[in-house]
Formats: sequence, C-alpha cells, structure tokens
Amino acid sequence: MQHPLRAEAFRLIRDRGPISPAEVAREIEADIPTVSYHVRKLSEYNCVEEVESRPVRGVVEHFYRATEIQAVDTEEWTRLVGQDPEVAEVLTDEFMQNIVDDFTASRRKGIVGRDQEFWISRNPHVLDQEGVDEALKAAEAYEAAMAEIATRSAARRVKSEDPGIPVSSSIVLFKMPQPLSGSR
Repeated sequence: MQHPLRAEAFRLIRDRGPISPAEVAREIEADIPTVSYHVRKLSEYNCVEEVESRPVRGVVEHFYRATEIQAVDTEEWTRLVGQDPEVAEVLTDEFMQNIVDDFTASRRKGIVGRDQEFWISRNPHVLDQEGVDEALKAAEAYEAAMAEIATRSAARRVKSEDPGIPVSSSIVLFKMPQPLSGSR
C-alpha cells in the first residue's frame, strides 16, 4: 500500500467491489494498464480476489473484491503492543472511528433508522475466560459468514450489473473495566 495509486485502487475495490480495473482507472483518472498492474499486485498480496470475468468489446474484463482482512491479527498485535503501545492505541481508535463514521454518514443521509433494514445491538456481559474465548470465536464466525454473503452477492451483482447497496457491518468485542463498587 506504499504506492498511492495502489492504495486508492484498493480503497475503491474495498468500498465498491466487485469492480474492474477499467472502472477503477476511470474513477481515479489513471491509465488502465497501470491500474491493472496495481490490481494484479493487490491480488498477489491476497488483498483482492477475482470474483467474475466477462467478455467486453473483445477483451475479458475481470472484476475484483477485497478479500477478508482481519483487522487485528492476534500474534502481530501482541508484537505491536509490546514494541509500540502508542501505535496500537492509535490503530484501535482508528478502527472504532471508522465504525462511528460509517454510522454518522448513514444517519446524516437519513438512511439508518428510516427503514427496517438495519441491526444495532449493544450487549454488555460478564464472562469468564472460556466465555471470552467463545465470544471471540462467535465474532470470527460472524465475520466469515459476512464474507461469504459478500462473495455470493458480488457474483450476483456482476451478472445483473446491479450497482449494489453499500452497507457497513461491524462486530466489536472488547473487555471493559470493572464497574465502580456501588454503581449500576
């Protein structure tokens, strides 16, 4: 992601996928061969995956979507916290801010809350360590299920040329401080 064009291509694929390198090139006003090169690199790095291809004016157009990328890899995160806890803190703040930004944008456009197609829940729990481990596995299973849904949806959208409906799906699980004694 050190190359700005590659980072921009990834952002478009992540936010609007499935999308072809030609569509990315048009959107960011870059030449198709250069964008195609960067998308191939993203594919080599397993950041994107091809979900469909179809003939268009004598050539085959390939459509890509972002692959599931776990925001926090446990081993890498442990190493980061040990080496640079301030960076780890900034990253977790950024992850959460992205969730808040998604909600705020939807709310300001009058989308979330105006129809029945949304789900918001907050469930504070008190768990033992085994429960925390189970909850983390459940969160991981949810994310895997969403990735499968996105893949099936991408395939349908490419075939029907449906632009799709942008959605934000987040699941957050973290430990909380002990409540002050006497508070509820």
